[in-house]
Parts: sequence; structure tokens; C-alpha cells
Amino acid sequence: MELTVRKEDMTKGLAKSQSVVERRTSMPILSNVLLEAEGERLTVAATDLETSFKGDCAARVSKPGKVTVPARKLYEIIKELPADEVYLKEKDNNFLHISAGRASFDLVGLSAEDFPNLPKVGGLPQLGLGGEVLAEMIEKTIFSISQEDTRFNLAGLYVQKRKSDDQEYLRFVSTDGHRLSLVDRNMEGLEDLALDGGVIIPRKGVAEMRKMAEDADDIRLGLNQSYATVSLEDSRLILRMQEGSFPDYEVVIPKVTKKHAVVNRQAFSDVLRRVAILATDRFQGVKLDFKEGLLEVVSQNPDLGEAREALEVDYDGDALSVGFNARYFMDLCAAMRSEEITLGFVDEQHPCLIKGEADQGFISVIMPMRL
Repeated sequence: MELTVRKEDMTKGLAKSQSVVERRTSMPILSNVLLEAEGERLTVAATDLETSFKGDCAARVSKPGKVTVPARKLYEIIKELPADEVYLKEKDNNFLHISAGRASFDLVGLSAEDFPNLPKVGGLPQLGLGGEVLAEMIEKTIFSISQEDTRFNLAGLYVQKRKSDDQEYLRFVSTDGHRLSLVDRNMEGLEDLALDGGVIIPRKGVAEMRKMAEDADDIRLGLNQSYATVSLEDSRLILRMQEGSFPDYEVVIPKVTKKHAVVNRQAFSDVLRRVAILATDRFQGVKLDFKEGLLEVVSQNPDLGEAREALEVDYDGDALSVGFNARYFMDLCAAMRSEEITLGFVDEQHPCLIKGEADQGFISVIMPMRL
């Protein structure tokens, strides 16, 4: 393999591969990226066997070939090179020679033959949508994906194709057992997606999807029961679906709420952040005390002391006192866009339902906690 490539183009591809590569693995090859030169293109590929990335850029290829080298070190080297063009040449024993300007490196690699084959997903039905739309849907659900790998069926984003009033829409749902986030979006072309029943996209893959969507005006999302793909002109993400059955999440969403409080989202988040300073791993909860026109947020920690702060709210129901994990509300407020949000309650024992006018199609549910 021998070629010359623009430093800027190669840096972009390597940057997108970094978080896909396995840092700690019993298979050293998974810490490498595969470089493949063919025609007038250089392809960069990375995989952890569940999440795979493939990107390409223009190159002047003198000799086609492929090699794998450590992903992180290659990225650091290319990023720091002192010239606009980079010369790459494969040497004996899987070494890669890298030079630009007066700088040169010889990087130890592994045989490209040992690099895992990326999944074959040709012909997967794809949906075209705005990158901002996909990024927002993920932003509104990623924070409530379970961080516990033992609960593998909750450690991902549940995706469904739904239909209501002769309109099809895409639904994203996530829950960690203590809170739930759900967002619906009407989209054209959903009938082409081969999505019979829901699928679970693993947590790491969801984070990679968000990164790609944030940098894109338009993006193509492919889905079937086995794989999800996110594609741009020069790069593609391939995600293997999580096995397992997502729980019947609709049973925890209150159908009717009797008491409602309308609060300023930013003010509410600021109060929670200040009062939660006294929260610890052992004492995470804060108490929300509602009375007419007023909400008082209280944190009591036997080891540190007590904090309380009040803010004005639109509430005219009976007095209500409920305990919650403050972090759950802060995460939610950061993901929403509405200036004011509505907190709906049945009573002290049932979950809180949160909505906002500027967050159409989105709801969140947070379970109360005993303090």
C-alpha cells in the first residue's frame, strides 16, 4: 500500500473512528483501524464487533493494499503532522511509514487479514431525515438509557414504527427502571422501513449516532430487526441490535393526572442544582413541596445538613409533597426546549408526567422515591 492523502481529510475520518475502537480488549486487533487504499480512495474502518464505522476520502493511490495500525496513535500522529499532505507506505512486517514535511514515523501494525469483516448490510431500507431531527430525538432519550449492563434489555434505545390516525411515525423510548423518555416524530418514507415490531439499539451505538447526526444536514437511517445504519456521503455507521425484549413501557405512563404544576424550566433546573449540592450517593433525593402558587425544594442530608429554596409556580391544587432524584429532573430540563414545563401528578405514590409545548411528541415519566 502506498498513497498520498490530505491531512485534513484523513484526520476527519480518524476522529470519527476513535470512540468506536475498543480501548480495553482481549483482541488487540480491535484497538486498530483498518486502512485500505483502492482506486482513488482511502477507507478507514473500525469495529468493536457490535458498533462499526467506515469512512473514506480522496487519495492519490500509487499502490493498493491494506494494513491495520493502533487507532489512537495514528490519529495523534496525523493530527500533529506539520504539512497539508501525508504520505503513507506499508512496509515489511505490517509496519506503516508515515511522513509529512520533515516528520516521519514508522508505526507497528497487525495483519489486515486478522481484522474482522464488517457486517454486510446491503439493501437495507433507509429513511432520509434531517440530522438535527435525529440528534434531537436522541438528545431527548439518551440520558434515561440504563447504565447497568446487567439489565441488557434496558441498556439501549427502543425504536418502533407506530401508526395513529392513518399517520406513521417513528418512536424512540428509553428507560432505566426509574425514569422513562419517549419521543414521536412524523416522517415521510417510514413505510419503507423493514421494522416489524420494535428493536433495541445499544447505548454505545446511540451515542455514535448522535455524533454523526450533529455534524450532518441530511442523513440516512436504515433499520431492520438485526442492524441499524447511519449514513452520510463519506461515512457509515453500522450497529448490531441488542438482543432481548423491551418491557411494556406504556403501563407506567399515567393516562390521567389530577394535579398540575407549570414551572419555568430553567429556574426549576437552577433551584434543583443548588439544593442538590448537599445530595450524595446515599442521599440523592430532594423533596418537592407544592402549595398554591409556590414550590419549595428541600434536601436533607444527615451527614451534611439541609438546603431549601422556593420558586413561584402555577399550581392551585391540594398541598402535595413528593420525593424525587434531583438528577433525573436536571437531565430532563437540559434535554427539553420549552420555556415552561408541566408536571402532572396522580398522587404521592404514582410517577410524575412531564410535558412541554415546545417539545411536541415528547413526554417523560419519573418515578417518586421514598425519603
